[in-house]
Amino acid sequence: MSSPTELYIQSDEKIDILCDREKQNSKSPAGSVNSSRDKTVTTPVATITTKTETELLQQLRHLELNPDNQDSCKPQFQSNSNIVKLNIGGVIHCTSLTTLLSDSTSMFYLMFSGRFSIQKEVDGSIFIDRDGSLFHWILNWMRSKYLPLDLSETIKEHLLQEAIYYQLTSLIEYLQLPSKTPEDINKFTQKEIIQLLNKANSKPIQLASANLSGIDLSGLNLRGANLRFANLEGSNLKYVNLQESNLQGANLKNCDLQHSDLSGSTLVKAQLQNSQLQYATFASANLSDAELTEASLQNADFQNAYLSCANLQGANLQDTNLFGAKIQGTSLYRAVNVQRAKGLKR
Repeated sequence: MSSPTELYIQSDEKIDILCDREKQNSKSPAGSVNSSRDKTVTTPVATITTKTETELLQQLRHLELNPDNQDSCKPQFQSNSNIVKLNIGGVIHCTSLTTLLSDSTSMFYLMFSGRFSIQKEVDGSIFIDRDGSLFHWILNWMRSKYLPLDLSETIKEHLLQEAIYYQLTSLIEYLQLPSKTPEDINKFTQKEIIQLLNKANSKPIQLASANLSGIDLSGLNLRGANLRFANLEGSNLKYVNLQESNLQGANLKNCDLQHSDLSGSTLVKAQLQNSQLQYATFASANLSDAELTEASLQNADFQNAYLSCANLQGANLQDTNLFGAKIQGTSLYRAVNVQRAKGLKR
């Protein structure tokens, strides 16, 4: 029995040595020294991280390969077609030999590189006793290095075990990366927004329900943008042009909108809690049923704006321009500096 050692598989010479070593071990008397071993471990080419030589040979035997056969080191996997039929745990999968040889570190490369004889079933398939329901993900990875981003954590855990068995190093590394939430995956970056604006050629951009939270959009021209139900929480929107934009139901909590222009915009049921709105312009904007609790509205301009049924509880109204604003049903409970608001009928 050969002692555990790292397995080198990317060099043809190393695979030949592996086969020769196994044959010599079976012929050598107990206690004898195998000199070829000392010569083969000095210049490694590439390693598989967890398999020992003995373990992989046992795995190959389990797959009904024949590494101990006298002619096993001669090319023996032959097919008149590039198509290979695999029976994975009772589920039939057909793929190409090219796909199976695409990863030189994998068990498939060792199986189908022509150095081991492979026993086929009556229907011509090659049986591997693994989970057939997951194997299509394995094939997808070998074909295009792609997995859907919305795979459940349970499937990923099972898939990792399959990847370890098949020694697909690239898939193992991918599955061990920290998981991203769907929210993070769909989140836009500042660079992507600027690219969209450049491609739009001054036309309004369409970002309904987009995740724009926590990014710096300061100074951008987003005039007429469709941001219905978009998530902009915590974003920097200072000096942004949002004139005539649609922000219905948008999440603008904790945003910095100082000096921004939202005149003529639709902000019905928008969420603006704790936002910085100093010197922002909301002239003729529709903020019906909007949430502005604890918002900083100092010197903001709401002239002729619609604030019906809006919630301004705890907001700071120092020097806020409310001339002509519609405030029927608006809650000003515990609002600060109400007496210093401009145009507010008392």
